Amino acid sequence: MPTPAEVRDLLQPVLEPPTVDFNLPKSIFGWISSVLGLILMVGLTFFVLTATITENGSDGTVEVGKAANYVAAAAIIYVVGLLFAYSFPTSMKLTLENLQEKVREGGTQARCNNGSEPHQLTTGGDGWILPPPQISEWNTTSPHSGDEAGLIQEHPRNIGTPMPAMLTATSLIRAVQSFIAGLLILLAVNLDKEMLPVAGAGVVLAVLLLMVEYFRRRTNMRITDLATSTMQGLPMGGVEIFGQLRPNSPGAWPAPVYVDGSRDKVVNGQVQWYWEYGHHFTWEEYVETTDSEGNKSGEWKSRSSYKRIRNDEGNSNAMVHDGTGGVSVDPELLRQGEMPSTGDWSTRDDSLWSTKGLTFASGKVRNRQAFHQWKSRGFCVGDPFFSHCYVRPKTNEEAEHVDKTIAHALAMLTAEGDEPGHKVMIHRGSELLALSAAKSAASAYLPAFLLALMCAISYII
Repeated sequence: MPTPAEVRDLLQPVLEPPTVDFNLPKSIFGWISSVLGLILMVGLTFFVLTATITENGSDGTVEVGKAANYVAAAAIIYVVGLLFAYSFPTSMKLTLENLQEKVREGGTQARCNNGSEPHQLTTGGDGWILPPPQISEWNTTSPHSGDEAGLIQEHPRNIGTPMPAMLTATSLIRAVQSFIAGLLILLAVNLDKEMLPVAGAGVVLAVLLLMVEYFRRRTNMRITDLATSTMQGLPMGGVEIFGQLRPNSPGAWPAPVYVDGSRDKVVNGQVQWYWEYGHHFTWEEYVETTDSEGNKSGEWKSRSSYKRIRNDEGNSNAMVHDGTGGVSVDPELLRQGEMPSTGDWSTRDDSLWSTKGLTFASGKVRNRQAFHQWKSRGFCVGDPFFSHCYVRPKTNEEAEHVDKTIAHALAMLTAEGDEPGHKVMIHRGSELLALSAAKSAASAYLPAFLLALMCAISYII
């Protein structure tokens, strides 16, 4: 794993981003995407603008008019141009790739342990970037107390909060594409007023995109605008926290979870878990289609079906510890997030088809297969935990067996709260990973705004 100094150096482009973030493709796939996208966009646009578009009518084949050419070219620039625009990586993406490469150099790491004895649980990629505190460094006799090393290395107060550049290569290209597409629609309407519905569709599309970007940015702004608290100085109410999941009691360790009661499907170290067992069916079905001239054709298509048979869930007492101290976490808060996979097993058994009544459209079926399938998900001891949540005092019952001389031992992280603008969210990973797709206001809104503006002008002139 990288050292804190290496992480700070690698993070420099996103901690102090330039006004315009421009990076050439770094992979062969990126270069192919950019070159192919540019050729297709320019080539198809030139072809459409110079072609004669016709349609069949009662009076025979007639030319539609140049307005249709402009609309078709606008669609090509706006849609096919995506391949070109998104081939340029952002500094945030490149930074994460560099960090993940450093993480992989440290060797393979496991999330959940293979035995019932406590040992370190870490992960790279969607998880830890810097080495987390090891069990040998935990204060297991007084779990709520701070570690000797203090605040964990990966805490936002140590490595900083990444910020997106005002404009990226992708946002600039999309802004130009949107402007040109809107201009072509404007020219089309100027030639033929019957193209006004196309301009209306452009406005609707742009407004929808603006709404999507607004809600994405609002989520990211909640993260960047709120300072990450330390457990030692945790206030009551809405907070942003980051730490490591650990057992909540001295010497405690989560009990093994036997998936579907099976001894050969056991997962250890989970503080919140869920498993389910079901029947999974796959097959190929022959599907026939009929074209406008009545000609029939068909092809084999892959199909699948899944039926859940039974499931179970549970949890053990856990806390989030950031090195300065640990605070208990309500299981309801852990349920707010998508639990990562901790196991997947399957056994083929084609006799299950006798228990599954399926109706096939064409009646032509082949390659039928059936499987017993088990899936396990959960949060494990040692996992990184980033959250926007609420802090409340523990009840007398919850605080019965804790050291009351430690102030934060009397607090509970929970999903229950009523502060406006503070939505509960959890993420298995650091703040950097939570902000990996963040955009500035200009990058998020400018392309859709230009498209809406040009299409709206069509109704004015």
